[in-house]
Amino acid sequence: MESPFQPHLNTNYSPSDIERLQIAQFVKELQEELEALNAELAKLRSQLMTAKEQLNLTDAGFAEAEQCIAALLAKREHQAHFIEQHTSLLNPIHSVPFDILQRIFEYCGYDPAPFASTQQDTDPMSPGVCPMLLTFVCSNWRRVALDCTSIWDKPYISLPHQTSDLSEVRWLEILKNRAHLIHLVLSRAGTRPLTLAVVSPRGLKTNDGFHAIEKAIVSFSSQWKRLRVKGSNCILQSLLTLPASSVPNLEFVDLSYPSFSGCMELDAAIGSPDCLISSPSLRGVRLAGTSFRKLHLIPLPWSKLTDIRLGNLVESHDYLSSDREVLELLSKCSLVQRCELFVPPGRIFGTTRHDNPVILHRLRHLEFVHRDNSTNLFVSLELPALTTLKYVTIKGPEPLKALLERCAGTLRHLELPISRISAKDLLSMLAQAVHLESLILGPSPSYGGDPSPLMTDELLQGLTPPSFKEGESKSAQPSGFHCPNLRTIVLHASHEAPRISDKAIFNFIKGRRALEQPTLQHVAISHQVYFKQEDVIAMLREHRVDIGDMTVKLQYRSYNQYGSPISEVLST
Repeated sequence: MESPFQPHLNTNYSPSDIERLQIAQFVKELQEELEALNAELAKLRSQLMTAKEQLNLTDAGFAEAEQCIAALLAKREHQAHFIEQHTSLLNPIHSVPFDILQRIFEYCGYDPAPFASTQQDTDPMSPGVCPMLLTFVCSNWRRVALDCTSIWDKPYISLPHQTSDLSEVRWLEILKNRAHLIHLVLSRAGTRPLTLAVVSPRGLKTNDGFHAIEKAIVSFSSQWKRLRVKGSNCILQSLLTLPASSVPNLEFVDLSYPSFSGCMELDAAIGSPDCLISSPSLRGVRLAGTSFRKLHLIPLPWSKLTDIRLGNLVESHDYLSSDREVLELLSKCSLVQRCELFVPPGRIFGTTRHDNPVILHRLRHLEFVHRDNSTNLFVSLELPALTTLKYVTIKGPEPLKALLERCAGTLRHLELPISRISAKDLLSMLAQAVHLESLILGPSPSYGGDPSPLMTDELLQGLTPPSFKEGESKSAQPSGFHCPNLRTIVLHASHEAPRISDKAIFNFIKGRRALEQPTLQHVAISHQVYFKQEDVIAMLREHRVDIGDMTVKLQYRSYNQYGSPISEVLST
């Protein structure tokens, strides 16, 4: 039977409602033909079985009957496949409304790496990933994908490397083709705000092909909302020199500022009073690799910034920054809610502002990396709203003590990759951190010398509720332990002694879960050497400790005979 839908078979064609009824009726007729074939085949097989007793297997009639059965089987297989081709047109995916299909497409793409993160993006301009991949499925999907502007508004632009086997003519052709593709992809976002990431190889030279790429990117600057740029000086310089009026909607910018040949031109661009990062719409900035002393020269709208991340600051040895410069910088940022600051080594903060401290009323997240003594800086700060703190240092307890005195009452999350501090000192500082919910501790990767006195049983004992006395009501909440609202604790023990014992871990979990309203939900402790004494998980089960839905992960690392690390992991 000829099919009126033959052109649409084996495609992703979406039939109309009337066509769906016609297909269903046609499939019904095909199924009736298939049933007739099955009946004829069954009849012929029955006759053949009866004739087997009367005919010789070599008789011509017997061979003819087998040929008829084989022909019917082939016809039945073809008919079943024909039916399957038509019923596939009735698949629900073919009747999904365009707006629903667009919504599905939005979930198919990869989200770009978060602002100021170190994650690697995938390349959405590649035909092998979404959204480009969606345009190659069928004409319908291509039309839907091209009309769905929301899947094109987060492009990741990766400029190619020039290899030695490429001629200049061929290289220019590649760059111009890439420029055309960039313009095509950006245009598909319509008028939507763009989250744009641009990565280029170091040493990229300016030529006609580069200028074509630059023009393609800059032509959509009025739609930029988030911009991340990493790579060669020429691409950074070309974008930085854009006037603020060309990026009226830019809110976040992330620039990896290189420290190699060509930085003088970049310094001039980044210090221009009217440049990309002077846009009044800017609310967040990350600069990695710039000079600390040049921060004051950068025309950022400091008073409007809510997110400031300054990493890998570099200085010449003849220049020493002071706490006064840091405080002056922070005093400009009255609206800052998140601040990450990496202070170069060798910078000693020597003066304080007890009488006139810098008050950051809205700062909730602070990450501070400084290898030297920053006590005087912290004494000059007031942080009444701080909830998250990550502090990296190799100094003793004094700087941390000064810092926690200003935020312990509001602190919820604390991360300390530090070493030269004892468990006793840390516990005394945590006495006021009654609202702390998350504690992450580990040795500083740059630390060397004596073993850390932090990762000991004393640390967990200070966080462990005292045991209930026999006959004592559980409703009597015990006192005498720190951080009663702790939900998460992560400890990365170093390879040197002293170490935290399994018995202390067991007592900590048991004591926390015995509280009337237990808050502990996650425990993760990793030992850099094999130090397993007892099976903590088995002990919890043996003593019938109700851990509820909390997770426990204990890792013990050792080495095989070839020196390769191996790990044993215990987890719930």
